[in-house]
Amino acid sequence: MPRILALGGCGFIGSYIVRKLLEDGHEVTAVDNFSKYGTIKHDFYSNPGFRLITKDVRQMQPSEYKDYDIIICLAALIGGISYFHRIPYSIAKENTDILTKSIDCTVKASPKAVFYYISSSMVYERMSRPVTEEDAVTQPVPITNYGMQKLFGEFVVRGAKQEIGLNYVIVRPFNAVGSGELPKIKSNGDVDFGMSHVIPDFAYKAIVKQTPFEIFGDGKQVRTFTHAKDIADAFALLVKKDIRNDDFNICGNNAVEVGELAGLVWKKVNGKQPMPPVKHVPAPKDDVRFRVGVSEKAKRVLGWTPKYDMDYILEDTCDFIKKNLKRVSK
Repeated sequence: MPRILALGGCGFIGSYIVRKLLEDGHEVTAVDNFSKYGTIKHDFYSNPGFRLITKDVRQMQPSEYKDYDIIICLAALIGGISYFHRIPYSIAKENTDILTKSIDCTVKASPKAVFYYISSSMVYERMSRPVTEEDAVTQPVPITNYGMQKLFGEFVVRGAKQEIGLNYVIVRPFNAVGSGELPKIKSNGDVDFGMSHVIPDFAYKAIVKQTPFEIFGDGKQVRTFTHAKDIADAFALLVKKDIRNDDFNICGNNAVEVGELAGLVWKKVNGKQPMPPVKHVPAPKDDVRFRVGVSEKAKRVLGWTPKYDMDYILEDTCDFIKKNLKRVSK
């Protein structure tokens, strides 16, 4: 079984991937500085195949990468649309620093390892139709620093293959959701809207019965959502099949308008209680209008299709936030 080093492995997506790989019998070492939510004690910490290193990835030395067969680069600054606009320089600089340091250490200490780069559906933020993997290199360049940095990261990874022989896999999750992500709350108890992703934000607003219910823009933005369990399952198949030097979109089987999503979340939390009036808050100027992906390649190559529908996604996410309201408030 390959030995795995998961950089940022205790974050939202990372925790699902690590849990699944441990269930499959792999030995996994996770490195995380817990910069987003503070120290989290995941259920897999007691697994005998798991080891945790609490550290900033940029402070690691090549020797700490030695003897691993797979390195997963999950570590990054990430958040919602407002987060992207609040710290655009930090996102571009720090995420590139993390990536290049990780590649250099991998090639120096474990040159035969496969380097998994977790990219993002945000690389497609200027597309107005469902996208395939081929669109990543032919589309107009992204508008936000986050989307542009993720796309640049893909070129960095491919360049490392061409120049220094890095074995890689690029994975693009589409709007990962599920239990584990919390909204960011201001000191007055309101959601710091857009600092986290839209479903956790809407879930908290529905729980506290925000009136009027605030939505960015006109609510006509279209998104595909993917449960993190589905992303982890796809990842495990990539590892099992020893895929190398390829890229994959990992997308749920839904496409929903943001305004419709608000109503679905409200109903999931509050049942038949009427939804309050909606207030359309001005959206950031670069708010993405359409982000829908196609995962036919993952189906064909891996035999993967998403299992978890929108109803399960909303139930899982909303229940988690209900149970963690004290953590949210902190």
